[in-house]
Amino acid sequence: MELAAHSRSAHFYNIWAGKRRLTRFRRRVAKDLGSVFVLAAQGRLHAQVAARIPLSEAARALELAESRTVTGKVVIVPDIER
Repeated sequence: MELAAHSRSAHFYNIWAGKRRLTRFRRRVAKDLGSVFVLAAQGRLHAQVAARIPLSEAARALELAESRTVTGKVVIVPDIER
């Protein structure tokens, strides 16, 4: 996956469609994810996080994610033991 600076393009993967040409699909996903991991390691890729919600409130996290009222990802984090 080629990414230009400040690029807003995206690629989506249909996991089920990959079954038809599994070897080619796996090779493409590995290459693209490798690029993503390199960018993240370089600090050039940042995820927009809308909310961090404890695992014990996973239902609330799912409701929020499905509500389409937030910009960014809803991240489920481990519960903090007190």
